[in-house]
Amino acid sequence: MEEDWRKLQVGDRVRFVRLPTEFSQPGYFVHKDTLRLYKRLIARRRSTQVAFLDDWQRPVICYRFIGKSGRMEYHSLIIDDDSWVRVKPRKKTT
Repeated sequence: MEEDWRKLQVGDRVRFVRLPTEFSQPGYFVHKDTLRLYKRLIARRRSTQVAFLDDWQRPVICYRFIGKSGRMEYHSLIIDDDSWVRVKPRKKTT
């Protein structure tokens, strides 16, 4: 069952598990850098936190990677597709 990205709030954690379905539709263009970033987010298998909501109330994540040049790259990505799952917080043990 897919979750609706419209329900995400600042602070929620998500993990990217697949490429968005729309990427595979005939004639749909995806910039190579965007595709590369999705693949890296999927491959790293870690959750990331929603940093803020944009002007249209879409959740945005911010992240960084070490690029091919060895320098840190900073990126942000709007979450408005089906490529992610919500990560439930761990229960605290006492």
